[in-house]
Amino acid sequence: MKQTTLPINSLKTLVLWLLLYVLACGISHAQMPFPTQTESEWRLEDSPSALASRTPRGMRTPVLIMGQNREVASYAVVILVNASYNAVSPLVAQAWKQQGHQVEDAALALADLPEAWRQMMLAAQPNLRAALVKNVYTPELAQAVKDGALTDNERTRRLRLLGASMQASSDILRKTSEFQKQTQRMRYQREQQFGKHHRTDDYEILNVEPVLGRPATAITIQRRHSLRNPPSLALADTPQFQTQLLVPAAEFQAALNAITEALPNAAIRLAESPEVWIPSVPMPDTLPAPKWRIPTEDGRQIKPTIRTFRTTDSIELQAVRPQTDGSLIIGVERLISNDTVAMAIAELWRLVPDATEPQVLWQGMSGADKLVASPDGKQLWFTGQELDGQHDSLFHYTQEDGLVRINFPAGKRPRLDTAQWWIDEQGPIMASYSVGTLQRLGNLTLSSPQPVPRVQWFFNDLRLLPGGTHPWVDDDQGVAELNPQTGRVLRSIAVPPRVQAPPGLPHFPYLDPRAARTYAPGVASAKGKWLATAFRLDDQSSGHSAGVHVLDTDKAALLYSAVLPDADQVRLVAASPDGRWLAVHSYGRNLVLWDVRAGTNPLHLLVPHVTLSDLTFSLDSNRLIGVGNEHVLTWPLSGK
Repeated sequence: MKQTTLPINSLKTLVLWLLLYVLACGISHAQMPFPTQTESEWRLEDSPSALASRTPRGMRTPVLIMGQNREVASYAVVILVNASYNAVSPLVAQAWKQQGHQVEDAALALADLPEAWRQMMLAAQPNLRAALVKNVYTPELAQAVKDGALTDNERTRRLRLLGASMQASSDILRKTSEFQKQTQRMRYQREQQFGKHHRTDDYEILNVEPVLGRPATAITIQRRHSLRNPPSLALADTPQFQTQLLVPAAEFQAALNAITEALPNAAIRLAESPEVWIPSVPMPDTLPAPKWRIPTEDGRQIKPTIRTFRTTDSIELQAVRPQTDGSLIIGVERLISNDTVAMAIAELWRLVPDATEPQVLWQGMSGADKLVASPDGKQLWFTGQELDGQHDSLFHYTQEDGLVRINFPAGKRPRLDTAQWWIDEQGPIMASYSVGTLQRLGNLTLSSPQPVPRVQWFFNDLRLLPGGTHPWVDDDQGVAELNPQTGRVLRSIAVPPRVQAPPGLPHFPYLDPRAARTYAPGVASAKGKWLATAFRLDDQSSGHSAGVHVLDTDKAALLYSAVLPDADQVRLVAASPDGRWLAVHSYGRNLVLWDVRAGTNPLHLLVPHVTLSDLTFSLDSNRLIGVGNEHVLTWPLSGK
């Protein structure tokens, strides 16, 4: 295939003309360089193996196969020609007419271009991206700020991301006049029946000058075979039809010959999809850089005291919270069995210092695996299903009143199994699974649900962080503080990257994919005025694979990025009541204790062969307490 480029003098003239045009018109269409990538290894094949074995004789045809080692038909072909639509379209239309295919004018709005062409248009035309940001995204994000869903600095970051985005649906593009303009197109479509099978031809000639910003034409050829499966394969989960996409050789060769004979100097590119020609757009840097702090192994390790509970039944200590008298409330799963049956039940224990056996406060079918306590340790809440119950219930415990089940009015029982909780001095706030609503629990009743506008702007929902003077949420852009009365966002803080992400913007272009939250937990400290959000970068070469970004909530800024040595993820985090300590744990023996504001190397806590399920601090912040398997571990911190 012969391909040529513009002479140097002509290229200089074109560039000078474009510069003058930009100066004269202000905003102009940029010109995308004509693509260099093309499929050079192609052939026309008449082999039966190139088609589905079920293809009947009347539907068999020679096909185009692109790719040196490929054996089956290509599913489509796009012939991109570096020549104007007015020069190319009559040639191809006449060639197809001689094949018996009459094309018809079918102009197409730019907003309705196929997705790959839309992406290429936005990548190649920065002025169109700017128009989309100005006319569509700017007012929508301004309204989100007004509604209390986003902060103004988030709006600014999102607009920067959108200015580089190649992703936009047809519905979004139709909202601005630039994409309501039409581009020329000729199209041939025909459906034919072959017994129980049918064939659909779809050929088009498209003016892509509005896409590339330069005279260019795209010819797309595709045929669809819908082959009915035999009755012997017509099972419940088997499709009725087998689909094969292909390019008929005759129509491809006719179009290619017509172009090369009449326009011998026009560069031509071949591909199955225009996706291969989409230029990259650098993603703007909207995230702060990490400030790595990597613990050193200095030999200092704090050993825990260990209390082990030996029972005839298998037990798993799952959650722990301290009480004001020094006792511990522990959520337990117990496997009980007799001669005929084995079943798991849940229990709530009260473990008094120096007592030989724990006091069993409650038993149920399931629950007590997550305990939420008031900051002063005087109240505690958990969900669980009672032994004779049909659904989860909410329970409240104090040392004075013991255990009380909270009964909700008929028809108003909340979804407790997926609820999230945040606690302050006034008591708990319950959030829906996505943090779409907030409800204050007071006098053993829940307030009316208060909508959280922010949840509408994040596709992976929100996650409440325990602690903090107000509810903080982890989301896929960073962390944000909510007003517990109104659900509106008060502040937000951008975070450094938390996950590895491929270059470019994702399908949801107003989010930086590197900021996506991990499944690992986070924590906030009201007293210390900081919070921690986990990262998992999967970068073993740098040693920065897992840890937490520690943020100053007063200054809304990053303090540092604390690396958890030799770990691939964060499992447990805990903040001490006095705001001094942050405990971070992964699997195995990896447990470090950061003196958050001191800037010193963290303490290393020895973890014996125990799989920790929960971590908490004593109310005086002098001990770190962990539970796992049948063990309670206590690390002394006073004097450290």
